[in-house]
Order: sequence, then C-alpha cells, then structure tokens
Amino acid sequence: MINALLPKLLQPLTRSLTTHRFLHPYLWRYLIRVRNHFATVEEDCEFVTTIEKTIRVRTKLSDHIESQLFWQGFQEADEGVLRLIYKYLPRDGIFFDIGANIGSLTLVGAKIASAGQIYAFEPSDHHCARLTYNLSLNNFANVTLIKKGLYNAAGTATLYRPSTDEMINNSGAASLYPNTAIAEKLFNEKIELIKLDDFVKEQHIFRIDLIKIDIEGSEYNALLGGVTTLKRFRPVVLIELDQDNLHRAGCTSADILNFWYDLNYQVSRIDINGEVTPVNSEADLGRHQNLLCQPQT
Repeated sequence: MINALLPKLLQPLTRSLTTHRFLHPYLWRYLIRVRNHFATVEEDCEFVTTIEKTIRVRTKLSDHIESQLFWQGFQEADEGVLRLIYKYLPRDGIFFDIGANIGSLTLVGAKIASAGQIYAFEPSDHHCARLTYNLSLNNFANVTLIKKGLYNAAGTATLYRPSTDEMINNSGAASLYPNTAIAEKLFNEKIELIKLDDFVKEQHIFRIDLIKIDIEGSEYNALLGGVTTLKRFRPVVLIELDQDNLHRAGCTSADILNFWYDLNYQVSRIDINGEVTPVNSEADLGRHQNLLCQPQT
C-alpha cells in the first residue's frame, strides 16, 4: 500500500522537472531510473492520470508509453508531433490517427477538434481495450475507433507485440515486422487490414485535414493504400520514420521520401519543440525521426 502511494506523491515532482528543459541533460537519467524502478516493484500498478490539463488516461507503470504519460505528462517521442497537432488541426477538423495505441494523441485531437471528427485506427486487442477505456474516461463524442490496420491491400496479418524492453514493457513496438533481437517474448494476434482509400470511399469521408501515422514499419505500405485519398484531400501528414523498422519491412527511407516528392509534398524533420527542418534527400535523415509532410501549391 505504501509503495502504491509513492508514485502519486512523486508525480508532481517529476512532472515539474520535465517542464524545465535546461535540466533535461542532468536529470533525465534519474527520471528513467524512477520509471524503471516502479515498473519493477509496482509491475501491475495502474493510475488514472491527467495529460494536457484535462484529458484523463489510465496508465500502467510497467508500460513504456504509459509510464511516460504518468511521470512526465507526455511521451518523449511525440513532443514535437503534439505541438504540430495543435498547429494544424482546426476546431472543425477531420483527423486520422493511424496507429492510435492507447489513444493519447487521439484524445488530444478530440479536444482540439471539438466540432470535428477523429478516426482512430488501432488493430491490437490490447491497445483497443486500453483506448476504449480511455475514451470512456472522457466526454468526447467525436471519436470513431476502427479496430483494423491500414495497408496497401485488404486482408489479414499477424501482429507481434514484444513483452519487454529492458525493464519496461514496450507494447507500443507492436509490428507486422518484429525486431526479435530486442524482444525476450513475442505475443502475436491476427489482425484485419484495410486500405485507406477503401475506408474513405465506404464511409463517404468528405475531408481530411490531418493524418498521423506511426505503425512500426508499415508506414510505406499504408501510404500506398491511400494514394487516391492523399491526392484528393491533400492533408498535412505527421509520420514516424524509423530506418530499422523500414528495413525489416523491405523498404527504405528513400521510398518514403520519393512517395511524398511524387505527390508534390515538402518533407521536414520535426524536433522536440515542434520546429521543422526541410529534408532534401535521404542524407538529411537520422535513424529515427518524425516527419512533417505538407502539400505544396
């Protein structure tokens, strides 16, 4: 009982420290130690916490993404993306969250686009259950959850979810192309795949303002299944690009870049502050980054 109270007592301190960016180089390693410690001693401990001031989410301290939401109020990898969602999603906007996970960005989108509509695509049983619960904690009536993955063809596939990432379970690394080198165990499940173009046609979607894609290596295949949609609506797209994930999927970062260039999109790297730097070639990319893809006139 005492141990279960400690995270709630420490949380205001850890969140306060993360707001002072100049302290990050000195204190971040200690925050990671705190996260790893409680992931071990309180493996099944869960708390409903608040992010973005008013959004409530259930967090498990032994989960990689959820522990960051609890201790920091945000996920490190999504800091810049989060800022750009605020920038590019209008109040009446249509937002497609492809690879919604537990719904942290889905819920942010629902808050911003209060007069719009959010479509959250998440094929995993585990994440769908977490996302559904998080939706129930909030009063958003503008979210549609689609328990399917997006790909370049309709069908079924096996999704692999690693159970551990060092001391913290990184369920967010679920992929059709698993990295067996870092996963001690792999859970797997059959999922349904659809094409973005087919979904848009069947649901009579008339507009898309913003798309976020983070699907652990399947990004290129999802884009190929949505060419007609992208040409028609010309949305702003926020996409994760991880070289290792793409390699396991049999494609490269050059494939992603050329896809966007062919559609006359400007591609830029996103930093943690939401600032962007244009990408002119594959040489401008690192191993892992988030990209802003903007249609050009």
